[in-house]
Amino acid sequence: MAALLLWLMPLARAEKPNVLLLLVDDLKPAMGCYGDRHAITPAMDALAARGIRFDLAYCNQAVCAPSRFTLMLGAHSTSTGLYGLGSQLRQVLPNAVTMPQYFARHGYRTESLGKVFHIGHGNLGDPKSFSIPHFHDKVIEYLDPKSTEGGKLTREEALFTNQKLGAIRSLPRGAAFEAPEAKDDDYADGRVAAETIRRLEAAKARRVKDGTPFFITAGFVRPHLPFSAPKKYWDLFDPAKLPMPTIKTFPKDAPAVALKRAGEISAYTPVPVDGQVGEALTRELIHGYYASTAYVDAQIGRVTAALKRLGLEQNTIVVLWGDHGWHLGDLSIWTKHTNYEQANRIPILVVAPGVARPGSVTRQPTETVDLYPTLAALAGLPAPVGPQSIDGQNLVPVLKNPKARVRDHAFHCYPRRRLGRAIRTERYRLVEWRNAGEPLATAEYELYDYSKGAVETQNLAQQQPQLVKELAAKLATYPEPVSRSGRRPGKVISPSPKIAGKSLRIEAEIQLKAQATPQGVLLAQGGKEHGYAIHWLKGKLAFDVRVDGKVTRVQINAPTKGKLKVIAVLDQQVISLEVEGARAKMNSPGLIPVQPKDDLSIGFDDQTAAGNYNVPNSFNGKVLSYSVNKR
Repeated sequence: MAALLLWLMPLARAEKPNVLLLLVDDLKPAMGCYGDRHAITPAMDALAARGIRFDLAYCNQAVCAPSRFTLMLGAHSTSTGLYGLGSQLRQVLPNAVTMPQYFARHGYRTESLGKVFHIGHGNLGDPKSFSIPHFHDKVIEYLDPKSTEGGKLTREEALFTNQKLGAIRSLPRGAAFEAPEAKDDDYADGRVAAETIRRLEAAKARRVKDGTPFFITAGFVRPHLPFSAPKKYWDLFDPAKLPMPTIKTFPKDAPAVALKRAGEISAYTPVPVDGQVGEALTRELIHGYYASTAYVDAQIGRVTAALKRLGLEQNTIVVLWGDHGWHLGDLSIWTKHTNYEQANRIPILVVAPGVARPGSVTRQPTETVDLYPTLAALAGLPAPVGPQSIDGQNLVPVLKNPKARVRDHAFHCYPRRRLGRAIRTERYRLVEWRNAGEPLATAEYELYDYSKGAVETQNLAQQQPQLVKELAAKLATYPEPVSRSGRRPGKVISPSPKIAGKSLRIEAEIQLKAQATPQGVLLAQGGKEHGYAIHWLKGKLAFDVRVDGKVTRVQINAPTKGKLKVIAVLDQQVISLEVEGARAKMNSPGLIPVQPKDDLSIGFDDQTAAGNYNVPNSFNGKVLSYSVNKR
């Protein structure tokens, strides 16, 4: 009875409730409270027992930076154009009001620790979002020198610290896992937990002194690769008893654009560079994921124990959120970056004393973007209105009654050479692969039924056209997606020119903007491994060719006003760039050996940079005409 009376105390008892957000990188619902009998997650399970568990919660895009943008903005990637790891929030949406900014405007002190906004890949986070400077710590971290070839800077360390971004492939790969004898605070998540506890103690003192409520966001990096965790957490598990993937082939009849090989996993040793992981290594990686999850759970437990010790539990909203799911070898896929269930289903737990009944569960299809308007409502704040699009729904009716519904599906997307937008209902997922502006008749579809399992086996789109039509009608209610840089500066050409193993002759006529220094990408095809780009750099025109991750560049002084004709050439002997009769050349790096994954972009580049620059990178003039190997 006493526990029930405590739950019934409304949050409104204080002027404003505190807010504690616990963000966990790469955390799928591999937790005891979600029914995973192998997981050891007592702290997160205890949060579920105190609040409501969302069983059908989905990220809005299965990659770190965009997912965190959707959380903090309450806006879909398709509404903002923030699709990439290097997407720059304030370049695309300079006046956006993030969730912590909104709370700060209503009297909250907002603080951030650990991994909140994505820092790395050319991104610096968003200092404007918080009242005081961010407490930053490592994402890629090793204690054992053997993990880094004796202490060398590894590829992923460089990416996450914004070092050597144009020369990543020249660096060694780091280990995919390590298990040293170590203390919890020897790794970043332990240090973030310790600092979060200190911040809570200070916040309690301020609350007593002047009534200031807190909005604290603590971000934890495990189970993100590498699976670096103290040995004692590895020792909790018998790897022979952990679940192994049983479906290791792509879904039958799935379109090629939907599928993934290698990627992030191949940035680590001893994973083969083609991403094909054998059974023994699969077991080690799965062991590492569960050990890392147990480690991060222990750090969360330290924070929640401090919240209780400080007497803050009954007046603090607590949210636990995973930024996206994770493939553990299912479909022969590892990590995230797909539109499939394992990459997109996430844990969301909400503890809202007096609102959400302890231990409740809902199957309301839920999205990351819902948390912004929901937390505002729980705090008694006016509904946020932007200026960015607020795409989320207020879930308070569901917190009060888990059987209530505010929508009948969740929305998410993932961009490849085409943009895949998806609808996930309680039973089905429809994915439509089509870029903005392309005819609907050219779309490729996937349809999956999850009534018999959570791993896709058969694309049913051809077998159930009426259901495709019904779900596509729901998808059609969403606005046409904006470009990958937040506006429509150019276009994507799909299918793109075939350039693998071929000499290139690229021609373009451009109009420069009057009284402005030229900047941005004229044409780009490819990404971080292979491709080319013609772009302006510090007032000079550059032609970058990327082969096996290494960029070769030729630059030329060019007129900075009027119309220009540009010719770029790559063959076995030379790489050259010609503008209005002036020509610069150097020795060739060789032909581009494979067809790049990223399509030809005209007037911008916003995925993984084809050249040596940060993305998104839009041309501030106009491309009047272009050709690639025109015959």
